[in-house]
Formats: sequence, C-alpha cells, structure tokens
Amino acid sequence: MSAQLIDTIHQPSDIKSLSIPELTKLCEEIRQFLIDSISKTGGHIGANLGTIELTVALHAVFDSAVEHLVFDTGHQGYTHKILTGRKAEFATLNQPFGMSRFLAREENEADIIDATHAGTALSTAIGMAMAHKLNHQNQLTVAVVGDGSLVEGLSFEGLNFGMLQGLPFIIVVNDNGMAIAPNVGGIKHLFSGSNWQEKSRGFFEGLGYQYLAVPDGHDMASLIEGFKNAKTLVTDRPVVVHVKTMKGKGLPYADGHKYRMHFSMPFNPETGEGASPTLVGETYALVASKTLYQLMEQDESIVAITPATPYASNLDQILERFPDRAIDVGMAEQHAVSMAAGLAIQGKHPVVCFQATFMQRAMDPIIHDLCFMNLPATLLVVRSGFAGFDGPTHHGIYDLSYLQALPNLQIFYAGTRFDVDAILRWRCQNPTGPMAILHPYENVRSNEYTPLLENQDITKPEIIGNPAKICLVAAGNCLGTALSVREDLVSQGYEVCIVNIRWIKPFPEKNLLPLFQIAQLVVSFEENISTGGLGSRIATMLADYHLQPFLHRAAIPDGFVRFGGKEELSVETKIDAQSVLQAIHHILRFEIKS
Repeated sequence: MSAQLIDTIHQPSDIKSLSIPELTKLCEEIRQFLIDSISKTGGHIGANLGTIELTVALHAVFDSAVEHLVFDTGHQGYTHKILTGRKAEFATLNQPFGMSRFLAREENEADIIDATHAGTALSTAIGMAMAHKLNHQNQLTVAVVGDGSLVEGLSFEGLNFGMLQGLPFIIVVNDNGMAIAPNVGGIKHLFSGSNWQEKSRGFFEGLGYQYLAVPDGHDMASLIEGFKNAKTLVTDRPVVVHVKTMKGKGLPYADGHKYRMHFSMPFNPETGEGASPTLVGETYALVASKTLYQLMEQDESIVAITPATPYASNLDQILERFPDRAIDVGMAEQHAVSMAAGLAIQGKHPVVCFQATFMQRAMDPIIHDLCFMNLPATLLVVRSGFAGFDGPTHHGIYDLSYLQALPNLQIFYAGTRFDVDAILRWRCQNPTGPMAILHPYENVRSNEYTPLLENQDITKPEIIGNPAKICLVAAGNCLGTALSVREDLVSQGYEVCIVNIRWIKPFPEKNLLPLFQIAQLVVSFEENISTGGLGSRIATMLADYHLQPFLHRAAIPDGFVRFGGKEELSVETKIDAQSVLQAIHHILRFEIKS
C-alpha cells in the first residue's frame, strides 16, 4: 500500500513544498477520507466535499498564520481542519465532547472566528483588514464566502462597505449554486448562465472591487494561479475571486440528492442508505408539516415561507405541492419576516417556518414589522431548546426570554403532538395579531400520553392531576421531564399536579392562580436560560399576587452551552429529571415547613 500524503500533513506549512500533482493527489485522499469518516459519524458532508481543492489551494498560496482565512460558516471548514492537524479528531464528530461540526476558536488557533451562522464573514474580515491597515501592517485578510451566504443582508452590507481603497482584503466566493437548498433570486441569476462571468464581473466591478474568476474550482493549477493573482492585485483595492465548485463532489449518491447531501446522519456512501438531514422517525416537525399541508389544501390564503432550511421543518412535500404558496427565500431571515408582513397586510396568512437559532436574526422585523403593526403572521419555530451537535450558537435556548419582551406577540409552546396539530388548526381559524408557535427538534416522546380530545381546550393550559401541594409547570420541550418527575414523586406518596403551560403569552394567570394558591412548592421546567424565561414569568406572577409557595426554577444557567445531545446537556445544566428530583427533595426537607 502506497504512502498517504494526508498522513504527512500536520500543519499548513507542510503543503507549501508540494507540486501541483501532489496537491491534487492530496485532495483525492482528503475526499476519500471525508467520505469514509463522515459516513460513519454523520456531519456536513456535501459542502465540504465541494471545497477541498479550494481550501488546499488557499493554504498553499496564503500563509494562514498571518494572512487570516475567515470562513463563512463551518460547512466548508473540514479540509481546513485536516490541514491544521485535526484529522485524528474526525472520529469524534457528533460525539459528546468531540470535534465541532463547525469552526471553533477554542478548538484550534487557526479558526479565526466561531463560524456557525452564515453571513458574518465579510463584515468580520473587513474589520480585521481595517485594523491591519490602521496598524500599518502589510497583512491580508481573506473571507471565504458561499454564494448562498451572499443573500444574507449582513453580507450585502459588508459588500457595500468593503471596497475601500487600499484595504488588504480578498473575498473568495465559493459558488456551487446552493445554500443548503438550491439558491434563489438575483444572486442565482447573476451567477448562472453562459455569461455568468460577464454578469458577475459587472456586478463586483460596479461595486468597486477587482474581479477574477476560476471556472473550475476543482482544478488545482487554476486555483493556485487565481489566488496568486489576487495577492498581486490587492495592493490597489480589494479583490473578489469567484470560484465555481460542485457541492458533494466525489460522492455518487449526492448527484441525485436535492440538497446534494448538505448534512446527513450516518449513511452508506455507495447506496445512500441511512442518509437523512434530520432525525429519523416521527418528529414534532413532521406532525406540524402534515397539519400545515392539510390546512394549505383547505385555505388558499395560507403562504408558507422558509429561509433556506426547508428540511428542518419537513417542508419538502409542501414546496412541491404548493409552488406558488410555499417559498424558500434563501438565507434571508429578515426578508422572510418583512415579506410575511406584506402578505398579511394584503389579507394572506403567512406562516414563516424558522429554526429557533435563525429566528433571532430577524428580531428587528419581528418587532418593527409584525408586532408594532400587530399583523396576523405566524412564526412556526422548530428546534426550540437544545439543538444537538451543532455549535453552541445553534441552541434555541433564548427564545422564551427575548420573545416575551415583544408587545402584541402571542407565544404558544407545544408539548405534545396533539398540541402541535390543534394549535395550528386553531390559529388558522383565529389569525389575529402575530403569533409564535414553538416546538422541540426531537422525536415524539415515547411516554407521550393521548389526551382526551373532548376535554381539551387548546386556548388554556393543560392540567394533569388535581390541585396539589407540589405543582410542576413545564414548557413543551420539558414536559417529558416533568412527567418523569411526577411519576417518581407519586410513587413516593406525594400528590403532584402538572401544568403543560402551552401559553407563554398571554400568560394564563387565571388558570394558574387556583393551583398556586394551594401549592407549597412550584417547580418550573424549561430548556431556556433562567434569565427572563418561564420560571421568571412565574416568579413575577407570584409576586404580583402576593403568593408565597417555594419556587424552584429548573432552567439553564445564564450563559452559553456547548454542543451535545439533549440528555447529557440536561444533566450538565441540571434540568434533567434526577437533578430536579434532588432539588425537590432538598426543598421538601429543609425549606418547606410542614
């Protein structure tokens, strides 16, 4: 067996002396390694296969120790990880305490920024380049940006400003025609067609940049030449190097995949068996999408909108069935909300399908365009709570806190599949003012009970059990934990009631007041930071009504939480059933006088 070049690379300087054929061979080895490794662990496979040659060429031409490479999201960072000495860590991808799916400063000094959300690279790199210029340093900054990221409003703001004369700044556009899903809109038009170079040159030079194109982003000689030319030209003004690549290159199954295998759970690389961008089985997102599909069949005023992540909300069938009323706007969260406002003004019922982590990017239009004008648009929010093995910034553990601050916004947290289905149907009949419907990013719980439909009123919280001295109040993504805690306490002889709170805003004080007047201990459960969440809202109510039960808030301590699975992160933040039970027993023994 011949020696592998990949095994000799431990830092970027190790590739500086390699010839073009050797660099090409290294790319072939990296591609095979990534396919072999990620097919076992799962991970962002498609985008990374498309940027192997591009990344190797960048490290071959630039001295990344001083000429910083700023990647826009870590979707394109796996080759960078290999070249910076992290090959052995790939076996830990998607494992607790393992290698990050994205780029992370705490993982390696070569990762200049924590790149998990799209659209941040240009403005950040411009700031770095300005600092170098102010310090009179002859030091380049290179932003590596996917064409899908260019539709982000922040990217456009950076493009507008970054053409400053003499700024030591290079933009590398990785153009594969896709964000997660295929690109949409004007950037797609600009970068496609037989005259894409002519159109793109006119666009970027019109903004004030110098423009170079590499039509084959998998040809090492062309990439090396393009990046060397950019280093020569940038002394005058910033340069754009436009590189055409193929997402999922080298993975046969990607050729027929609608997202070109952007992300997948573990899979068979030959047949694609096991390939899935989301959890397998019945999820709350799947329940929501089925109901939304039925409602759109019945009501032509409903318009579904997603900002580039249709798979997370299980929208594929809806996009196919309703091409005029189901719209992927690309990575443009603010536009999605303001467009929804326009639709609502004209009598439509827009449903914006967000992942919680990306909804926060649209805060201003949610406040300014939906809440202030009190428009009947619905935010259907998946992945509220812990987000799994994506970066710490992907967790949806802040939504209860910041959404509660917004006037006119109704907030509903679905705790069961019944809640998901019923609230969407209720909302369709009552589209008044803006509303956020949140649900977790997980499979339907195995211990989920079947509610008695005739006894359910979706406009009120669900109360399980009679009023008791111990009252557990749970947001939807912690309802399973509360049920486990109740089961344990009941087995020990305690009387316990549970509130599936459902409504965060307006807060159901009239329904809770009789329970809190009897309770000696109230325990709130939430996969949200403690600051401003459900527990904080209950504390406010208890103070307003001068009630004095002991309140224990099972919430995430104020701060950021590492990536990881729901179970281990719940234990780490002490919101798991066992930690809460220990806290309850301590309170019952030492804090509450019998």
